[in-house]
Amino acid sequence: MLSKRTLFPIKQSPIRKIGILGLGRTGMATIKLALKNHIEPYIFDDKPNFIPDEYRNFFKSYHEWPWNELDAVILSPGVPTYLPKPHVVVFLSKNSNVPLISDIELVIRLQGISKWVVITGTNGKSTTTALTAHILKNAGKSISVGGNLGTPMAELDSPGENGIRVVELSSYQLEITPSLNPDVSAILNLSPDHLERHGSMENYAAAKAKAIKNVKSDGLIILGNNPNLLSLLPAKYTCSLYQIKQADTPPAACKNIALSGSHNAENAAVAARICRHFDISEKNINKSILSFKGLPHRLELVASCNLNGNRLHIINDSKATNDDAASKALSSFQHIFWCAGGIAKEKKLTNCIAHLSNVERAYVYGASQPLFQSELTGLLPLTLAKNLKDATNKAFADAKQFTRQHKVDSFILLSPAAASFDAFENFEVRGKQFTDLAKILCQQVQDKEAC
Repeated sequence: MLSKRTLFPIKQSPIRKIGILGLGRTGMATIKLALKNHIEPYIFDDKPNFIPDEYRNFFKSYHEWPWNELDAVILSPGVPTYLPKPHVVVFLSKNSNVPLISDIELVIRLQGISKWVVITGTNGKSTTTALTAHILKNAGKSISVGGNLGTPMAELDSPGENGIRVVELSSYQLEITPSLNPDVSAILNLSPDHLERHGSMENYAAAKAKAIKNVKSDGLIILGNNPNLLSLLPAKYTCSLYQIKQADTPPAACKNIALSGSHNAENAAVAARICRHFDISEKNINKSILSFKGLPHRLELVASCNLNGNRLHIINDSKATNDDAASKALSSFQHIFWCAGGIAKEKKLTNCIAHLSNVERAYVYGASQPLFQSELTGLLPLTLAKNLKDATNKAFADAKQFTRQHKVDSFILLSPAAASFDAFENFEVRGKQFTDLAKILCQQVQDKEAC
């Protein structure tokens, strides 16, 4: 077994030949970037999908790659370097002394002249990244936003010497991006996640800490509002440090439903602090926060209907795939009809249970149904559903009746606290099914009211 620490420093000589393992969106973007920079790629995927004809000549088994000539191997984020079992390429790279790097590292090597903002954490990093980019763009900055957020950095054009890259990085990417030297780097929070890949919370935390290991001397480290994050700081750093406080929440964040909840108040505070580093005014920060529409599948308001003067809101939070993330959603609203289920990542719903006073009834489904039923029975009214569609229909019927009877606003919330893979390809597909059904149900109510 390879040691967790067996990751090789990148060769600083020019990159002329690389291996690319994984041909999803990141891999394809890396091929294009390599060719654009006259780098010869050797590509492979264990389960190759459609490969464009112009790239077929580069496809070759990694056993046939010219290992003595390669300057680096770019791994897609899904390729394990350590657990549950290192990919064969990891061993081949070690034996040939070829560095394993991310597409982010390649971009740094080839297009590193821009300013870099790095955002990571267990939860909230996508919203914070998107909000930061939204504020900077509205203030007239040239930006490039991507990374783990969805668009690979290798796919994006450089924003230029005076531009800013706003990058969300996962623990997988951070552990193979050794040249990271950002202007601003933020760690929002830290809770157990991806332990099947890292092996322990200690290893996971060490990967996240790489985000703030080498911030520029005139740069800024931002930590979320948790004193435990201070343990991630490097032994020596010369840049500024700022830890978020509750009072740092921008006023506009409290007026935007896409930023509901104390966790999003903190996300907005981090985004605002980043933007102040680039001299964005408070007026522009708050104006942009008000116009921020949020991200799909993250506390996304997907439908709403009027029921005798009160509203039934339907919120898609399909991205909440663990207990901690779902608990943030449960803390954000009242009179919640909660749909939860999938493949549980934890054996407890400890964080969610702390916020059940906001929940009128829960609807549990999927592979986690027995676990969730055991955790929630006796704590609140509970409905066992066949699947997500059944849970949504039952929740809508109950929420509609509750809203009319009690004359208050209510919320149907999909915040699954579990992964989606028992029934869906990913959380996006799960969220889309929920969204499509929510719109149909609300439209039916509106059509009936209009008759």
